[in-house]
Amino acid sequence: MTSELDTRLDLLRNVTGKVGAFALARFRSLPHIAIETKGEADYVSAADREAESLARRLIHAQFPADAIVGEEQLGDAEDDHWLIDPIDGTANFLSGIPFWAVSIAYVRNREPVLGAVALPGLDTLLWASVDGQLNTQGSLPPLVGTRPLAFGIGRNRTWAIAHRLESEAALEAQGYHVVCLGSCAASLAMVSAGRLAGYLEHGTNLWDCAAGHVLCRAAGVSSAIHRQANGKVTVIASQPAASERGGQS
Repeated sequence: MTSELDTRLDLLRNVTGKVGAFALARFRSLPHIAIETKGEADYVSAADREAESLARRLIHAQFPADAIVGEEQLGDAEDDHWLIDPIDGTANFLSGIPFWAVSIAYVRNREPVLGAVALPGLDTLLWASVDGQLNTQGSLPPLVGTRPLAFGIGRNRTWAIAHRLESEAALEAQGYHVVCLGSCAASLAMVSAGRLAGYLEHGTNLWDCAAGHVLCRAAGVSSAIHRQANGKVTVIASQPAASERGGQS
């Protein structure tokens, strides 16, 4: 990795940690957060918007010319850019469930090359470059020498229900316990840390999975992102023993 990417990785870790701390403070005062919807069962709050604004300010303080794309404030960048999901798992966040994530990636030549995922409710931060090692801080270090029994799967209104159920059945036939934990980024972080056997979701967004994909690759986990014609993506990550499972198409 170049020194320029090293610098961005350090910034990525710091920004994700700071945004995670900010979001955790808001999580602890949920009754004061107004809830809105962007679409059917697609929730957003002031905490999401404020967290993304904080991330943008911190990044631009060091790299003012860098392009940034985020879930809440969007943006359009085909070249190198930062990719932010300020709170992935907003329904969990707004329900008081601590399984949600702050996910930030750096994309080069259309491929995520740096990623960090904070799990503030679980006191955990993970970060990596795609060709480096997985770094972790907090209460959930990677598990070594275990075989996870649970396989994560995402649910969204883009992925056809019949196809999702078919994928779940294929995983169950392999002996996995299929779980939907409500956050793509957090689930991929759990795969990278050896706590889920894998994760599959069709019809998600790149900002949901880019950072987690980098973490999985750094951890030696098979992970791939497939872009769809409608702008959505499919992500499939699996521990070595689970390679090629999960009903890709």
